[in-house]
Amino acid sequence: MRPKSNRSLLFVEKHYLLLLAPLLIFVAAIAIYPLFFSFYISFFKYRLTDPNQTRTFLGIAHYILAIHDKTVITAIRNTLVFVAGTVVIELLLGLGLALLFAGEGRWMRALRSWLIIPMALPSLVVGLVWKSLYNVDFGVIPYYFKQFGITMGRGPLGEIKWAMPSVILIDIWQWTPLVMIIFLAGLKSLPHDPYEAARVDGANRWQSFWHITLPLLKPSILIVLLLRTMQGFKVFDIIYATTSGGPGTATTVLNFHIYTVGMVFFKMGYAAALANILLIIVAALAILYIIVLERQQI
Repeated sequence: MRPKSNRSLLFVEKHYLLLLAPLLIFVAAIAIYPLFFSFYISFFKYRLTDPNQTRTFLGIAHYILAIHDKTVITAIRNTLVFVAGTVVIELLLGLGLALLFAGEGRWMRALRSWLIIPMALPSLVVGLVWKSLYNVDFGVIPYYFKQFGITMGRGPLGEIKWAMPSVILIDIWQWTPLVMIIFLAGLKSLPHDPYEAARVDGANRWQSFWHITLPLLKPSILIVLLLRTMQGFKVFDIIYATTSGGPGTATTVLNFHIYTVGMVFFKMGYAAALANILLIIVAALAILYIIVLERQQI
């Protein structure tokens, strides 16, 4: 007679799909079905304000409209500027902070704990706090700029040339600690043998960093690029809390425009089409990141 443990393992091997069924159903309900429904509804004229919920088939009309919609083009351009600014600066700052605070002393651990506080705060709260700091009448930031003779007119969030950099600064303040943590984990996992060999060969710290640390950190760099790019394209809370896409369309990113189309003007079909375009852009960038970094590792 087989032991009970062996019989249990045999049952799991034969019926693993049955055991995974609850999880698969849950994932399908919260992820797969909404995705397919989004693609489906994007081919229809569908308004939430229609009491009869009638759907008129339009084919790819929404996607053609998006290509010629100047507001969409502006929103995509603003999104790319936001993502480029936040990802590049956060990557550099996060790596620098990780190298600076990589020690294991008591004060180092305490400083790292303090540095991760911003990312623990809700983005909406962060946006509202920074909005008060940027306020042209009583905000701390405009006050100190005035002390140096720099005037901002209606304030950092009210001027077109200052609005996007101001919003980017908020995101950098909140999410650089996350990048630092990822790089710290990567640095702690690096082997010691290559550094010892480099030291024997007479390599200095910069040469060791450039030729050993950076190449070995490519997996961490890929994680940072993927996470922060996806989160950058999905930015909404900060924009909603600070500028609402203004002044004009200076900070109207694609995700906020999708919200406006769907939840303000109730054009759910068009909003779904824009959301699918956003998904395609993010997926294409993610694939590009992976291909580029994998080619460099060959």
